[in-house]
Amino acid sequence: MTPDSPPEILIDGSPPSFREYCLELWKFREVAKMLIRRDLIVRFRQTYFGLAWLLFKPLILMAVMSFAFGFLAGFDKNHSIPYPLIIFCGVIPWYFFSNAVPDGMNSLLGHMHIIQKTYFPRAIIPCAAVAVDAIEFLVAWLLFALGCLWFGYLPGWQIVFFPLFCLQLLVLCTAVSLWLAVANVKLRDIGNLVPFLLMSGFFLTPAGYTIARIPEPWKLLYALNPLVGIIEGLRWSLLRGMDGFPETPVLLSLAVTLTIGLAATRHFLAIEASLADLA
Repeated sequence: MTPDSPPEILIDGSPPSFREYCLELWKFREVAKMLIRRDLIVRFRQTYFGLAWLLFKPLILMAVMSFAFGFLAGFDKNHSIPYPLIIFCGVIPWYFFSNAVPDGMNSLLGHMHIIQKTYFPRAIIPCAAVAVDAIEFLVAWLLFALGCLWFGYLPGWQIVFFPLFCLQLLVLCTAVSLWLAVANVKLRDIGNLVPFLLMSGFFLTPAGYTIARIPEPWKLLYALNPLVGIIEGLRWSLLRGMDGFPETPVLLSLAVTLTIGLAATRHFLAIEASLADLA
């Protein structure tokens, strides 16, 4: 190669390291901001109530679950804490998970026309989809704050652990979305299966009740659902250590979340280069 010749560009199809990929994600952060801003505008454009829907939907879900589990099933009789606050601590994370996973799963398929034309780190697309729902998730906690004011209830010192459980939930939603987004591109049956699994998973997640309702012999198996430890941890952190620290569910949830996160990241990095050819 002569001094005046253009530099050679070597295109390496091998998966990048996790550190290299994180640096590349940071370099393309403006793409993520654009996608998040666009999705937020599209989601609430031409709606009468606009951003108020961020509060209406979890509020309605809380009211329905309070009536079903509290009034009809009588679960509220076992707690001195206002039952709507217990429900909020389960509804808000479940609402985030049940929206973020389908949105992240369908994100790559919905942007395939862009993926096939230009390059940027593909993980930006499902991560941006989850980030939009994460914004709704954070805003929805205003309902819990208003509920505390209504009932005259203040959280205790345990609230300092609240951000950690929120961060774990964000990691879980992102990891599951990355995995399912790739699977949905390869096998379209995933798009039909996941909504059914989420509907079934609602009854296996303590959104409308607490883990205390689960028979003792089944609690360990039940706690393998990572949302169990997250929701019970959120209740412990926001409701003055209600029922004591749920050590086993929290530790199992953390282990399952890290396992899913590592496996999903490795799988996505290994298959990202061939995504455009899978559609």
